[in-house]
Amino acid sequence: MARKPKMTDEERRAYSAKMRGELEAVMDRAYGAMVASEEFWARVMSTAATLTDVDPDRDRSPVNCIAIAAQCAHATRVLSSGDWRKVGRFPVKGSTSIRVWTPIKRRSEGAQDATVAATDGGQREAVGDAPEGEARRVSGYRAGPVFDISQTDGDAYEPPAAAPLAAEVIRDALVGQYRDRYHEDPEQAGGFDFTREAPDNAVRILLYGHAWRRITEADAPLPGQHAAEVASAAHVAALILGITPGPAVMPPLAGIITEGKKPPVHASAVRAIETGRAIARAVTAATERRRELAQAG
Repeated sequence: MARKPKMTDEERRAYSAKMRGELEAVMDRAYGAMVASEEFWARVMSTAATLTDVDPDRDRSPVNCIAIAAQCAHATRVLSSGDWRKVGRFPVKGSTSIRVWTPIKRRSEGAQDATVAATDGGQREAVGDAPEGEARRVSGYRAGPVFDISQTDGDAYEPPAAAPLAAEVIRDALVGQYRDRYHEDPEQAGGFDFTREAPDNAVRILLYGHAWRRITEADAPLPGQHAAEVASAAHVAALILGITPGPAVMPPLAGIITEGKKPPVHASAVRAIETGRAIARAVTAATERRRELAQAG
């Protein structure tokens, strides 16, 4: 079979511009849905929790979680075609790729733009792709194609996952972190006796308390916005930790217009997702340290 001819530079630029325009249109529709549909807001939060990796450097960025939720509601594991081939899988013929923001990086000042073989715009990649001593810096973003595992075929694949934690273990870690981080006893502050609560319920209450302290009302000033972001952050953290979550509450931002390119719901979603991830990661790190100390002692 004859090989497909390579695109010229002009054709490549035109194709890139077309893909970027299509992804921008996806983002515009997604931002509109996030302030009009509680269901879609919850889908974004769920997608962000599902696409949180055991390695934080491989997390899908909040922006790309929005893009993926808008294009593939059931996404569970998303990689580039090249990364899928590394694990013995490949996109099924005829599959329509999901578009995400992928960083364009420079090797050095004055060098020509080079794209990194990354699959996620806004993710915190290491600079290990660059030659030693030659760092790369992000000079922009392009629309890059990725595929969900449901769009691939090939070898059996089990995504990396953290060991599950018992609700009692999560509860105890959250209580300890509350005391250490905020210098308060959560039971005295909230009037709860967590030993009398069902462990899952105690975790949900504590996750909400942590999110309340991490997200400030100054960042979410509209009436109801702070409480909505807090509930959504707790929702994300619960899903990551394997706890049945409370509701993800859509912030009251419909009709709000600012001079910035991104609508206020963008910052609201980023705060909720990043806060939920940070709380969950703190729990995981604390339990791992406790396990290591127990093994050593």
